Amino acid sequence: MAGGSGTSVRPLVGASLTALAAAAVHGRSVAFGFTGLDDRDLVVDDAPFLAAPASVLRAFSRAYMHVVDPSHGYYRPIVTASFALDARWSGVHPFGYHATNVVLHAAASVLFLALLRGLAMGPWPSLAGAIAFAVHPALASAVAWIPGRNDSLLAIFALAAWVAFARDAAQPSVRWRAAHFAAFVLALLTKETAVVVPLVCVAHTLLVGPGGRATGEGRTGRTRRDRSQVATYVVGWSVAFAGFAALHAGLRSPPLRIGWDGARVLVASAGKVLVPVFPAAFASAEDLSMWPGVLAIVALTGAALRVTGVRRRVVALGAAVFVVGLAPTLAFAGPALDCRLELPACGALLAAVEIARAAWASQAAGESKHAGAIAAAVACLAALAIVTVAFEGSFRDPRAFAMQAVDDAPRSSLAHVCLGSVLQAEGDTARATTEYRTALSLGPAEIAHNNLAVIAMGDGRWTEAERELRSEIDLQPTYARAYANLAIVLRHEGRLEESRTAQARADALAAR
Repeated sequence: MAGGSGTSVRPLVGASLTALAAAAVHGRSVAFGFTGLDDRDLVVDDAPFLAAPASVLRAFSRAYMHVVDPSHGYYRPIVTASFALDARWSGVHPFGYHATNVVLHAAASVLFLALLRGLAMGPWPSLAGAIAFAVHPALASAVAWIPGRNDSLLAIFALAAWVAFARDAAQPSVRWRAAHFAAFVLALLTKETAVVVPLVCVAHTLLVGPGGRATGEGRTGRTRRDRSQVATYVVGWSVAFAGFAALHAGLRSPPLRIGWDGARVLVASAGKVLVPVFPAAFASAEDLSMWPGVLAIVALTGAALRVTGVRRRVVALGAAVFVVGLAPTLAFAGPALDCRLELPACGALLAAVEIARAAWASQAAGESKHAGAIAAAVACLAALAIVTVAFEGSFRDPRAFAMQAVDDAPRSSLAHVCLGSVLQAEGDTARATTEYRTALSLGPAEIAHNNLAVIAMGDGRWTEAERELRSEIDLQPTYARAYANLAIVLRHEGRLEESRTAQARADALAAR
């Protein structure tokens, strides 16, 4: 038996245990509410669209954050369609959306199990790796935060595409090839990060070969079938990329991340996956802790070099998938959200499981050692689950999330805007104003000026409100709410013609 000896674990049993672990650890999240960060925009404010009979199909004709900005740079119709399906039975109640998130993460965990078994990790190491993925603290936000499902869906389709590619490479079949392209297209329609899937497949081919065994045996020649297979993938990926580019034409691109921040996110993310002591509800590059990542990279490299029987090509494949999967996050500015680790974590955990497999196999002569290894693995998985359960409560409601966000990322303007919004909703406008001013002092903060204007309007400070709203419009020229509030302010100031113009602009933007 590859990867160890002793009693095997049947695939169906392993899949059931993995899904059960995900449901048991994340199940309480179905009782959580909204956090106030994106989820109300995507579900509550977009409820009329989601409830419409044709919303599942219409999701393919608009930007992901359409309710906020019709030209927003994200095009994720599969995610929007999934919200529309949830709306059919859950309306604007968060229960159904959270329940779907749990199911999706469980499905991604089972697919990761299939990948590990396909790479000959052995039944027990594969099961342990899949359960670690299912209960991992760094991936909790992909489950407990409703918009985090875009990363669970991405992981599902990317893993399905990877598994199908590996099967087709080992035993060429039109069926597997078709499954790969179908999954790849769905991944592209789920999240832009899916553009890295072909790179994952190329790395798989170069490092572990068609059989996925990474034995180091080279291939002596290329048959006509091999060349035809390569041509099929090149053409298929090219067509998919062309369609992806066409669908994104005209959408606003997010700003690039320049300098040291990208490297900081890379190293810190390795720590979040391999030394998960600091899960975060929200994170910014400048607030990330580096030492767990440095420790993780040194430890993993040392183990790969020292443990007998480690297939270093498999470890290299895991490292490549981790870096490639993170590349879009490293390239573009914005918060370093843990939910984005769902796909990269597959690579980091793949490398860790390969080392565990080799260590397990080296103990084949002693069943008592296997019993000790199993006990240690169970203890580690239990520790991961405990950390996850304790941390996941940060997503239970807007206040808990905002407080944790500011604690995790005190130098993030968005975190302070989240807390300001919670305080404003609670009627504590003085503290809300302080949070908004703090956010603006840290950098551009969308909706902060608008919310300050709403506070000023409530106090009858119309001149100040107008100044804040015009600052918001300068920052977000397509923000309909700012124009609508400006129309109210101008009407109170007796500038009726300007008010009608602002309201017309608000209506036009809202109707897009």
